[in-house]
Amino acid sequence: MGDQNYSPHRFLILALLRPFFFTPIMVPAMIGGSNFGPLLATLLTAAATALSALVFYLPGYYLGKKLVRPWLMTNLPSTWSLIRSQDFKLIFITRWVPLFPFDLMSFLFGAANFHASRLVMFSFLGIIPEVWLFSNLASPSNQAIGNGFLQILAFSLITSLPLLGYEYVYRRRGTSLWHQLKRVYYEVFYEVQVNNEIKKKQVFTNQKPPVIILYGFFSSRRTLGVMERLMNVRGYQVMTFNLGGVLGTFFTRGIEETADFIDRKIRRQIQRHGFNKIYIVSHSKGGLVALWWILRMGGHKYCDHVITMGTPFKGSRLTYLALFTPLGFFWKDVWQMRPGSRFLRELHESPPQDKLTIYNIYSDRDGVATGTAGVFHHPSNVKLIPMHRYAHFEFLFKRAVADQLVAILNQAEKQRLEQESLQQPMQDRRRPRNGNLNEDDGNQGLA
Repeated sequence: MGDQNYSPHRFLILALLRPFFFTPIMVPAMIGGSNFGPLLATLLTAAATALSALVFYLPGYYLGKKLVRPWLMTNLPSTWSLIRSQDFKLIFITRWVPLFPFDLMSFLFGAANFHASRLVMFSFLGIIPEVWLFSNLASPSNQAIGNGFLQILAFSLITSLPLLGYEYVYRRRGTSLWHQLKRVYYEVFYEVQVNNEIKKKQVFTNQKPPVIILYGFFSSRRTLGVMERLMNVRGYQVMTFNLGGVLGTFFTRGIEETADFIDRKIRRQIQRHGFNKIYIVSHSKGGLVALWWILRMGGHKYCDHVITMGTPFKGSRLTYLALFTPLGFFWKDVWQMRPGSRFLRELHESPPQDKLTIYNIYSDRDGVATGTAGVFHHPSNVKLIPMHRYAHFEFLFKRAVADQLVAILNQAEKQRLEQESLQQPMQDRRRPRNGNLNEDDGNQGLA
């Protein structure tokens, strides 16, 4: 590499283009060291590498804008707070310790909405020791490896001073990286799982059908907290289940498997509380679970009104991101939500149910099921409700959405009460004149 001479400007352009060729950082560092010496090569390479981080940062930023950030805010608010307040420390640590893939981390930083200016600044500081090592090894003036490592140690200490200064200031405020990491640990391994438990203190009455809410892919029961409160305040009793998955919390189970699970759960609750019917409100993947249970497993006997919000009935191209990783080997639901999958074909080919009404709430701003991708084209009675003001995860906590759900359920309740009032005279005519019930009248089944 020493035979090729570069001007500083030409070298900077070469180093800036490094990500496009998936070249490791050591290559421009050693080229610079052989041409300019370790000091100038380190400064030029670190500056160009820090700026080149934007090449992968920007695609991640726009991809995460509609998906990753809303998911973090909804499922892991403490983790989101850590990212927003301590992002520069995470950037510096992953650059300073050369065990993390530079370009992959840049992409993830963009998806998580790290500040771009901090990305460049702390990438520059954090990568100096690694760049110095390789530029020093390639420098013609390098004579002693031992001296090079001493210099690396010195550079490591010097570049870490800004981080230590920031940490000291934040520690005085009680918001240091250590405190934030403890909060994240508490959230992921304790709080989320506790919030995922079903609240058994709630008392249910069979005077009014319960509303069962099903959440979506890689979400947890915690995402339903706001919607549960909004529905309870509006007079509906809400029932939710822990659908399991990663860490027993984040929903990654197969759709058919989950439908079988909620079938057992719902039948048990019907027997326990004496419900005549239930209503289902579902978000994203939860809508696929609900309709599979209703249309393919006989759930229409218990549920004649189901609402879906942002459900990818045509599949989601975002699933390909997981299919190209080892996650595709472990998460069956990713394959099932793939556009054109066998599962989606069978769901759409399900026989219609005359007494079933399906409500599809969809939005053009939905990054998972955009526009009519959230519409179920089926011979059953499907009613479309566009709510284009809201993104995918906003369906779970916006008051206007809760008001729309209540309006639908109120109409369903009105129909139920009218049907019961029509059936009551028929039951009275069958009642014996002596006022005693027949043996069968006291033991009527639900199905």
